[in-house]
Parts: sequence; structure tokens; C-alpha cells
Amino acid sequence: MSHDVVALLSQPPDRRSLTRAMVEAGPGLRVRLVAEGALVELRDDDGRIVAALQAAQRLAMSAEADRLLADGVSDDLPAEPYWVEAHGAGVRDADTAGMVRRFARYLADEHDGVLWEPERRLDRSHPHLNGTTDHPAVTAVPGECFVVLQDRPVVPLSPWLLDAVARHGREGRRLQLVTPSTSRLTYALRSLVGKPGCRWVVQAPDGAYYDGFSGVPLVWDADSGFVVDPDASAEDGPHEAFRGSARDLGAQLLVEVNVEHPATDDLLLGGAAELLAETLGGALPSLWGTGEPLAQAWDRDAVTATCRGRVPAQTLIAFSGPPESVREEGVRPFAGTQRVGRTANGVRENITFAVGHEPGEEPDMAALTTVVKELAARDVLQNATVRRMGGRSDLTYPARWSGVPIPVGVALGAEAVSTVGTDRALSAPVRSIPFGPPMTPAVWYRIGDGTETNAWERFRSLMRHLHPGGSPGSSATS
Repeated sequence: MSHDVVALLSQPPDRRSLTRAMVEAGPGLRVRLVAEGALVELRDDDGRIVAALQAAQRLAMSAEADRLLADGVSDDLPAEPYWVEAHGAGVRDADTAGMVRRFARYLADEHDGVLWEPERRLDRSHPHLNGTTDHPAVTAVPGECFVVLQDRPVVPLSPWLLDAVARHGREGRRLQLVTPSTSRLTYALRSLVGKPGCRWVVQAPDGAYYDGFSGVPLVWDADSGFVVDPDASAEDGPHEAFRGSARDLGAQLLVEVNVEHPATDDLLLGGAAELLAETLGGALPSLWGTGEPLAQAWDRDAVTATCRGRVPAQTLIAFSGPPESVREEGVRPFAGTQRVGRTANGVRENITFAVGHEPGEEPDMAALTTVVKELAARDVLQNATVRRMGGRSDLTYPARWSGVPIPVGVALGAEAVSTVGTDRALSAPVRSIPFGPPMTPAVWYRIGDGTETNAWERFRSLMRHLHPGGSPGSSATS
């Protein structure tokens, strides 16, 4: 039965203790290194993957463990503890949960650490929630999708998920992530699972399944994985477990920005992310990583070096603001992702960014103008969209109704404005604010504050104006 366990350690584990911990997991298991040694697979005599172990990571801040595991879990640990995660595969006839528990317990005892494991919430009696494949985190591969189970309170963008997405994505398969209704996704994981073709499958307390973003009832299909229940009635609406009031939620400002730079030797990435963080969140990013936990202190040189080392492949990183325990007054919770890749003209950064506000606190919409103006001045802006939605201020996402994102504004860089035509771009049906040279400006279109009932109609009107030959649903940021 699949199961995750984390050991948080005061000292780094050495080869001897790791070897003994693997013997504790199962003395007859065989070891296989994958992902350039970042992951270790344990296999039984039949060659089946029964468990996988993640290489130890030193956390730049112990508060990252509190964010992803439980408040106070790192109280008795050093400021920079070591994180070792183990995952038991969904083998029906083996106690894989016991294997990874024994592995992590040995390390915690040996290195003055603590053991964390989540309480089980998923009902595993359903046959499709038990099984194993050639990947330790993947339970089943029906048709053109692959199914991953995560039974923990806060589900991160873990190395297991990233490796599964990379492996199966190359074959054109899409992720179906299954969690209990008590789970919340981190912003980084939500950004991945929310992409077209992926699905967040939620198991309700009554054993039924629904879509974590829409509440639509789902059922298992042996050939296609989880699909929309064909017997569900539209009049019934979303599953009861999904329904909830958004009145007790704060506001989230969601920003997506595309910037492009010339591919020079002295290019330093991350400037746009810092601008968003400081202007909208009140501080520079604190942590970053290519997966969660975010183990490294924010460093643009390190981010740039990582991206350069992966060329020509794209690189996805996640970043976050100061943890709550060290957050100064005036600094809001924020998080983001940044995808970096080469283009025909240079290097593009696609940044998604979210900043959380407490209930009753209004986002500073004027700050958005500052962001667009500065990106235009740097001559890197391609386009941007801004939306507002209800949500938790800590930027974790439960499988409950929280409203729909409402358009706030759209920005076009000088190149996009030139394509549309400057006169046409400045005669839009919503307020337009130009920046830069009069003949080649960038433009910020302010649609509203994200609460108006007619915001979507104004957005569609703007799209029709900017793309007269396209459909009304065309996006200015495509």
C-alpha cells in the first residue's frame, strides 16, 4: 500500500547509516539508483519496485518543513535540518508502508531527528487504488493517463510527482492525482495539476469521487482512468463535499507574466519574479527549488546556473516568500513558479505568481500598474494577465468551492502592441494605459478590481477588439 514518510534530521546521513537504514527496510531488497542518484529504488526478488528513497536535502529554513508537514514539527531541530523522504509503492502483497517507516525511523534515531508520517485518509478498498507499475509513485496507467495517489494533508510538488510527470509526459500521458477530500494542494502543485488534460481526483467521505476544481462527479473507467460520471445529473450539481461558502475566504491575486531576454552570457534570471514579489508581496522571495520542499535560499545566480545547466530542456522552478514565522509586518504570503526556456529570439521566463490576502483585506490594484510600467521600462515584457479569486491566504488549495477567477487586467508588451497596431491597441473598449515611446508603447488594460459581475464580458470585449479575426475566447497572452 503506497505511503509517504519523512525523516527530519539534525545531522546529514552518511553512507553507512543510509545503508543500514535500507537494511532495516528489508534485508533482502535490491538497490537501484535512478535520476542521477537523486532517487533510490528498492526492489524485491521479483524485480518489483516496493519503495523509493529521496536523497537527503538540507533545508535553508526549517519553517519549510512546518509548511508542508505540520506546524511545530521542526521545533526541536536545527535551523537548517536535513529532509529525507521515503515512498512505499502500492504493492498489494507487501507491507511497503512498514518498509519505509523502518527506514525513516532508523535515520531519525541515528541522527537526532524526528519521524513524520500522515494519517491515512484514503479508502484503499477500491481495487483501482491498489497496484504498482514501473514507477514507484504511479499506481496505474490506464489509457493515456497515469494515476498517482497522495494521502497527506498538504500535497507538494514532490520529486516523485515531477519524475512521474517527466517520464509519462514524454509518452503523451496526463496526470490524474488522487487525494482524500481533507488534502490541500500547494500553489506549485496546483499550477501543475490545473493544466489542461490533468485531473485532480478527490475521494469524498462517502467513497465517491469528484473533480477537485469543479466538483463534478467522477467514476473509474478501466480504459481511461477517472472520467466524468455519465449518470450524474446536471441538476444535482457538484458533489456535496465540494460545496462550501467562499465568504470566509480571503482574496488571491493571480498574475501570469511572460518576459523575454536576449541570450547573453551575462543574463541573470529572476528579476521579474523579484519585481512581482517586492511590489505585490512586500519582500524578495526567500526560498526556491526545482520541487518541494523548497530547499534553497533565493539566489538569482543559482537559479540562472540551474537553468543554463539544463539547456536545451526547459526548467521549472518554484519559489515562495518568507515563512509565517519570520514574516515582517506588511509582507503578505506569496508563491510562484517560473518556467525558463530558449526561444528563437532569446530566453523566455513564464512566471505565475499568487499573493494571498486575509478576509476583508483588499489587494493593492495600483501596484499592478507599477509592475507593468517597470517591465516595460526594462524592455522585456511580452504579455501578462491578472485575475482575482477567493482563496486561503496561505496559498494552499482545498477541494472546495471558492468562486471563479475574475479578470483584473491584461498587459501587452511593445512587440504585441505592434502586431495589433498601436492605434487599435490604444482604442480598446476598456481603459488602456500606455508606457514607453508613443509609437511603440506597452499597454496595461485595467478591466476592474476582480469583483464586478460584468468583468468577463469586458474581458471578452477586449479580446474581440485585439483579435478581430479570432474567436471571442482568444487570449491576449497566447
